[in-house]
Amino acid sequence: MVAGHLGSTVTCYSLTQPVTVDGKWTTKSEWNDTAETQLLVADGTAVGYFRVKHDATWLYILAESLIDTSLDYDSANDASDYMGVFLDTVHNDGKSPASDDYRFVASWINASYTRVTTRKGDGAGWSETSPVEGVQAKIALDTDNSPHPPYPHVAGEFKIPLSIIAIGTFGFFIRFGDYSVILGTPGSLTKAFYWPGPSLADQSIDPSAWGNVSYSREPIPEFSSTWLIIATSVLAVIVIFRLSKKTTTFHSVKY
Repeated sequence: MVAGHLGSTVTCYSLTQPVTVDGKWTTKSEWNDTAETQLLVADGTAVGYFRVKHDATWLYILAESLIDTSLDYDSANDASDYMGVFLDTVHNDGKSPASDDYRFVASWINASYTRVTTRKGDGAGWSETSPVEGVQAKIALDTDNSPHPPYPHVAGEFKIPLSIIAIGTFGFFIRFGDYSVILGTPGSLTKAFYWPGPSLADQSIDPSAWGNVSYSREPIPEFSSTWLIIATSVLAVIVIFRLSKKTTTFHSVKY
């Protein structure tokens, strides 16, 4: 698990489990082929996680909020739980969003509809643009398949075409907002979850303050290096024991 801070890098592995974009763990194994990364809040406390992976065509992103247990939409203020994904597709780390930078925001409206808006950098901030073909997103309640309680809790998924990403390592920023926490203070980001850290101030308009995603053509290693060391050690002990046993047997033979 990777804790978020400026300059952090996570690896986006090739998937071995297919993704259904329904805003949650569709099965208990759907996202097991990924590395898990902490999401943070303004006080630095870990309250959720995100994961990334890809196939030959798509980038997939999952985020979970472990303190948000309900979905909320305030029609009067058009405010709701949301998930924002920001991409610096050529990884040039500009101080303000450029035309190669994308901002995708999924907002929960009701159980049947998650609204997706697309913006591109204009040199100073973000300008709404036409949807990118194929982008899908869904925010929902995960009721039991996630490895993290409590249940239910809010989760979200994105599917974004790799065709818009021009380089193997790209800039990445993610934000997950719980409207029930910030209710009464429209626009406040006090309890938004995000990566990387250590602060949320102005990161959405400063790609140089984002983290990095490194694209790997390989699936995630099945075993961690720790388990590999343990397995190697056990195998060595077994080999030594068998060789010792053979030597003992040889010397016990009488002529």
